[in-house]
Amino acid sequence: MSGDAGSGTAASQRDPDGPGIRLGEVLRWGRLAAATLLGGESALDRRATRVLIAPAGRSREGSFAGAIVLLDGRELALDTYLVDVTLRWMGEAGAVMLVVVSPEQPPGIASCRLADRSGVALVETDDTVLELADALRELVEAPQRVLARVIVDAVDKLAHLSPSSGVAGVLDVVRQALGAQVSLVAAEGELLAGDPLTPPLLRKDQVNVQLSTVVGTTHRVTQPVTLASGERPSFWIVAELEAPGEVRTSAARSLLKIGSSYVANRLISDRLEQERDARARLGVLNAIIATAGRPSAALVQQVATLGWITDGWATAVHLRIAGPVDSMQILALTDPVRALLAEAGFDGPLVERSDGWTTWTVRLVEPPAASFAHDTAAVRQAVRRFLEKRDHLRVYAGIGRPYLGLQGLKRSLAEAHEAMTIAQGAGSRSGVQHIDEVGLQRILVGWYSSEESRDLARSLLRPVLEIDRQEELLSTLEVFLDNESSPTVTAEILGVHRNTVVNRISRAKSVLSADLDDPDERLAVQLACRLAKLRG
Repeated sequence: MSGDAGSGTAASQRDPDGPGIRLGEVLRWGRLAAATLLGGESALDRRATRVLIAPAGRSREGSFAGAIVLLDGRELALDTYLVDVTLRWMGEAGAVMLVVVSPEQPPGIASCRLADRSGVALVETDDTVLELADALRELVEAPQRVLARVIVDAVDKLAHLSPSSGVAGVLDVVRQALGAQVSLVAAEGELLAGDPLTPPLLRKDQVNVQLSTVVGTTHRVTQPVTLASGERPSFWIVAELEAPGEVRTSAARSLLKIGSSYVANRLISDRLEQERDARARLGVLNAIIATAGRPSAALVQQVATLGWITDGWATAVHLRIAGPVDSMQILALTDPVRALLAEAGFDGPLVERSDGWTTWTVRLVEPPAASFAHDTAAVRQAVRRFLEKRDHLRVYAGIGRPYLGLQGLKRSLAEAHEAMTIAQGAGSRSGVQHIDEVGLQRILVGWYSSEESRDLARSLLRPVLEIDRQEELLSTLEVFLDNESSPTVTAEILGVHRNTVVNRISRAKSVLSADLDDPDERLAVQLACRLAKLRG
């Protein structure tokens, strides 16, 4: 390449944010998005400032610096070396890309290699020269006007979307407008619609303002979706663009803000419908739990209307998410919970509660007594899989015995709730308990629920809680006592350094009135920690 071509490339490197638009963006967005790049890939970081039609034959006049040059492919039938000649003078003139329009045969490998050496991108596309020139000039010389048109066209499509298209329809409009991957993600990182995210959206990026990040060569724009004023976002729209320029990034930011309103409207509509259905299911479940004696004809009719099967041996499961959780999160997680429980053999109705779910399975014959071990292992596996990518959640499950009919379901539900309470009192991040495994632990249920135990827990733990706003000391103390006072095991479970555990326990000991070296007082503090976890 001559000195002129080299200086053109250097100028592009010196002024990466100068006038014009990068070739890489021209090829990813707009009329050339379907074109084929044959050579000169190194030129894709250069900026185009004009669009010109190649002069007839081999002559050239005027300045071509920074130009995208369009060559009518029909001329190649008369001059087979025209592409090579044009690439040479384009390299000398500082032009950046040669577009061969609708040739009968694509340029040969020698031309492709020459494009690599000349630092000029060589592209082939099926189009008409004049129409392509008009479209590219608008993109290169007036990108903001193109941006405005893209947004207006997208808004028009969004306004005419059928309600039945749902959230997926909104994402499709944004995807087509940007030529990008677009996804809808829930607060737990669950992909609800759109394209898979690799890597997934991190918790630190789930904020209540629009966020732009770079993941490898991908520019990721994350837009929160808020369903009610003052409510923390529960969903995020994510657009991923490969090496975009300023115009396309600006379009993504604007369109995601607009699209978030349409997604919110769809989600609010879905939420109202889901909450209405969930309230109906929960109402019938509560009626089953509250019924005394033989169920009424009205209740039997409601159960049948919902399609719930109770004619057989029903085994109930209660699941609870501990800590702050709202109804929208429960609804958003219902589908993955349903799928996991179905794999565990509990394929009956799934009823959303304010803090979790209730389900049951019905078997035609009475299960053997030893079947509880299989049920417990299956539910434990389901809970473990549910928590694999949700390390911020705590989940507890209880399983009742199988009983016959609707009255039997009520009894199994009560046992499942009791077993769940005991599972949560164990103090770990998750737990699954079958009522037949409980044994002496059932004695603790009364202790956990008594007012005296709550007073004792408050009295013992108040000094720790007063200096422990983040509850790091309390959680460390709990794991420490549950693991035979081993700093090493506690550090492994919490994922912190052993010295961190030692320092935290030392701080807790300094303010506690109880002596952790005394077995009785240590047990009292351990139970108080479990009660605090249970109430969380």
